[in-house]
Amino acid sequence: MRTSFLFFSLVFLFSNCKNKPQALQQAKAEADLPKDFLEFYQKFHTDSMYQMAHIEWPLKGEKGVSQDTMAKRQLTEWTPENWRLMHLPDTTMSTLKRGFETVGDVMVIERMSYPMVGFGYERQFYKEEDGSWRLIFYGETVMQ
Repeated sequence: MRTSFLFFSLVFLFSNCKNKPQALQQAKAEADLPKDFLEFYQKFHTDSMYQMAHIEWPLKGEKGVSQDTMAKRQLTEWTPENWRLMHLPDTTMSTLKRGFETVGDVMVIERMSYPMVGFGYERQFYKEEDGSWRLIFYGETVMQ
Protein backbone atom coordinates (compact mmCIF):
# COMPACT_ATOMS: atom_id res chain seq x y z
CA MET A 1 0.00 0.00 0.00
CA ARG A 2 2.84 2.35 0.82
CA THR A 3 4.38 1.93 -2.66
CA SER A 4 0.99 2.62 -4.25
CA PHE A 5 0.69 5.86 -2.27
CA LEU A 6 4.22 6.87 -3.26
CA PHE A 7 3.52 6.05 -6.93
CA PHE A 8 0.31 8.11 -7.04
CA SER A 9 1.99 10.98 -5.18
CA LEU A 10 4.77 11.09 -7.76
CA VAL A 11 2.32 10.93 -10.66
CA PHE A 12 0.30 13.79 -9.13
CA LEU A 13 3.44 15.85 -8.52
CA PHE A 14 4.78 15.41 -12.06
CA SER A 15 1.42 16.05 -13.70
CA ASN A 16 1.02 19.30 -11.75
CA CYS A 17 4.52 20.48 -12.63
CA LYS A 18 3.92 19.75 -16.29
CA ASN A 19 0.79 21.92 -16.41
CA LYS A 20 2.32 25.04 -14.88
CA PRO A 21 2.74 28.00 -17.23
CA GLN A 22 6.21 28.16 -18.72
CA ALA A 23 6.77 31.69 -17.40
CA LEU A 24 6.42 30.42 -13.82
CA GLN A 25 8.93 27.64 -14.45
CA GLN A 26 11.38 30.19 -15.90
CA ALA A 27 10.91 32.55 -12.96
CA LYS A 28 11.64 29.70 -10.56
CA ALA A 29 14.79 28.83 -12.49
CA GLU A 30 15.92 32.47 -12.44
CA ALA A 31 15.20 32.73 -8.71
CA ASP A 32 17.77 30.00 -8.09
CA LEU A 33 20.54 31.98 -9.81
CA PRO A 34 23.09 34.05 -7.88
CA LYS A 35 21.69 37.53 -7.17
CA ASP A 36 24.79 39.25 -8.55
CA PHE A 37 24.39 37.26 -11.77
CA LEU A 38 20.81 38.47 -12.24
CA GLU A 39 21.96 42.08 -11.82
CA PHE A 40 24.77 41.47 -14.33
CA TYR A 41 22.37 39.73 -16.76
CA GLN A 42 19.99 42.69 -16.77
CA LYS A 43 22.74 45.24 -17.35
CA PHE A 44 24.48 43.03 -19.94
CA HIS A 45 21.36 43.13 -22.12
CA THR A 46 20.45 46.80 -21.65
CA ASP A 47 23.84 48.58 -21.81
CA SER A 48 25.77 48.01 -25.04
CA MET A 49 29.10 49.33 -23.71
CA TYR A 50 28.79 47.16 -20.61
CA GLN A 51 28.03 44.14 -22.80
CA MET A 52 31.09 44.67 -24.97
CA ALA A 53 33.29 45.12 -21.89
CA HIS A 54 32.02 41.86 -20.33
CA ILE A 55 32.77 39.48 -23.18
CA GLU A 56 36.00 37.52 -23.36
CA TRP A 57 37.42 38.47 -26.78
CA PRO A 58 37.82 36.70 -29.08
CA LEU A 59 34.66 34.91 -27.98
CA LYS A 60 34.83 31.18 -28.69
CA GLY A 61 31.76 29.40 -29.89
CA GLU A 62 29.86 27.59 -32.58
CA LYS A 63 27.77 28.86 -35.46
CA GLY A 64 24.70 26.95 -36.48
CA VAL A 65 24.91 26.18 -40.19
CA SER A 66 22.20 24.61 -42.33
CA GLN A 67 23.47 22.73 -45.39
CA ASP A 68 21.50 20.45 -47.69
CA THR A 69 18.75 19.75 -45.12
CA MET A 70 21.36 19.01 -42.45
CA ALA A 71 22.09 21.16 -39.43
CA LYS A 72 25.72 21.37 -38.36
CA ARG A 73 27.81 23.33 -35.93
CA GLN A 74 30.90 25.13 -37.06
CA LEU A 75 33.59 26.31 -34.63
CA THR A 76 34.02 30.05 -34.73
CA GLU A 77 35.31 33.08 -32.89
CA TRP A 78 33.51 36.38 -32.58
CA THR A 79 35.34 39.68 -32.36
CA PRO A 80 33.99 43.10 -31.40
CA GLU A 81 33.79 43.89 -35.12
CA ASN A 82 31.47 40.99 -36.01
CA TRP A 83 29.49 40.76 -32.77
CA ARG A 84 25.78 41.56 -32.83
CA LEU A 85 24.52 43.00 -29.56
CA MET A 86 22.21 40.78 -27.57
CA HIS A 87 19.02 42.01 -25.97
CA LEU A 88 16.81 40.56 -23.26
CA PRO A 89 14.90 37.58 -24.64
CA ASP A 90 11.14 37.88 -24.98
CA THR A 91 10.07 35.33 -22.38
CA THR A 92 6.36 35.87 -23.10
CA MET A 93 6.60 33.67 -26.20
CA SER A 94 4.89 30.40 -25.34
CA THR A 95 7.18 28.42 -27.64
CA LEU A 96 10.39 29.67 -26.04
CA LYS A 97 12.27 27.02 -24.08
CA ARG A 98 14.79 28.40 -21.62
CA GLY A 99 16.84 26.94 -18.82
CA PHE A 100 19.75 27.80 -16.61
CA GLU A 101 22.34 25.51 -15.12
CA THR A 102 24.84 26.60 -12.48
CA VAL A 103 28.27 25.12 -11.95
CA GLY A 104 29.19 26.05 -8.41
CA ASP A 105 29.08 29.78 -7.79
CA VAL A 106 31.27 30.68 -10.75
CA MET A 107 29.50 29.55 -13.91
CA VAL A 108 26.00 29.91 -15.33
CA ILE A 109 25.00 28.13 -18.53
CA GLU A 110 21.90 29.41 -20.30
CA ARG A 111 20.20 27.33 -22.96
CA MET A 112 17.44 28.81 -25.06
CA SER A 113 15.56 27.44 -28.04
CA TYR A 114 12.85 28.72 -30.33
CA PRO A 115 11.45 25.51 -31.88
CA MET A 116 8.95 27.42 -34.06
CA VAL A 117 11.79 29.12 -35.96
CA GLY A 118 14.29 26.28 -35.65
CA PHE A 119 16.94 28.21 -33.74
CA GLY A 120 18.56 28.03 -30.33
CA TYR A 121 21.68 28.95 -28.47
CA GLU A 122 23.81 28.26 -25.43
CA ARG A 123 25.73 30.89 -23.54
CA GLN A 124 28.25 30.36 -20.78
CA PHE A 125 28.97 33.07 -18.25
CA TYR A 126 31.92 32.91 -15.86
CA LYS A 127 32.54 34.83 -12.63
CA GLU A 128 36.06 36.24 -12.46
CA GLU A 129 38.11 36.38 -9.25
CA ASP A 130 37.30 40.08 -8.94
CA GLY A 131 33.57 39.20 -8.84
CA SER A 132 32.67 40.42 -12.34
CA TRP A 133 30.76 38.18 -14.76
CA ARG A 134 31.83 37.63 -18.38
CA LEU A 135 30.38 35.85 -21.39
CA ILE A 136 32.97 33.20 -22.31
CA PHE A 137 31.11 31.01 -24.85
CA TYR A 138 28.27 31.43 -27.35
CA GLY A 139 26.98 28.55 -29.43
CA GLU A 140 24.13 28.62 -31.94
CA THR A 141 21.95 25.68 -32.87
CA VAL A 142 20.00 25.34 -36.10
CA MET A 143 17.25 22.74 -35.85
CA GLN A 144 15.93 20.90 -38.87
